[in-house]
Amino acid sequence: MLHKTFRASLCAGLIAAALAIPAVQAADLASMNIPEKAEVASQSLLLNGAGIRTKIVFDVYAAALYTVAKTSDAAAVINAATPRRVELRMMREVSASKMHESFVEGLTANVPDADKRFGSQLESLEKLFKEVKSVAKGDVITLDFVPGQGTKVSIRGKAFPVITGDDFASALLSIWLGKKPVQGDLKAALLGSK
Repeated sequence: MLHKTFRASLCAGLIAAALAIPAVQAADLASMNIPEKAEVASQSLLLNGAGIRTKIVFDVYAAALYTVAKTSDAAAVINAATPRRVELRMMREVSASKMHESFVEGLTANVPDADKRFGSQLESLEKLFKEVKSVAKGDVITLDFVPGQGTKVSIRGKAFPVITGDDFASALLSIWLGKKPVQGDLKAALLGSK
């Protein structure tokens, strides 16, 4: 009998803890004042959704997705012929090599032969992160996807040279929105379905 009571208490405690997690994340997002709009390539974009990227138990960054029109269709965002933005607001310090590694992992999980197809673009991304050295809590990384131009990256307000290719821009978006996203509940949050 005692065993059943302990098991019931443990289950109730785990369920309560699991239900409390989204509330903490929502509070974290609210404290960051994520803008409702952004402008990319002279086009006004709307906040499509936002969520927290966690690794093990640590909050790494708050991600926000901006699109021309709100949608819950990941493929539509990835393949759009309109500007899009992903904004990462850092919640902890991360080295440049770790950031680059996480981008490459996300790409290769979603795009076959990404390292071969996008060798020069990945080199540009690595060079960019090496120049930055690390990102600290409070830093903002902005990835603007501009059709016909490529990906414009800015870190702490400093703009870097455009990384060319619409296909690379779509591949980068797959890190968060692809079939194997970096985090399933973050994908849902970015698509406004959480």
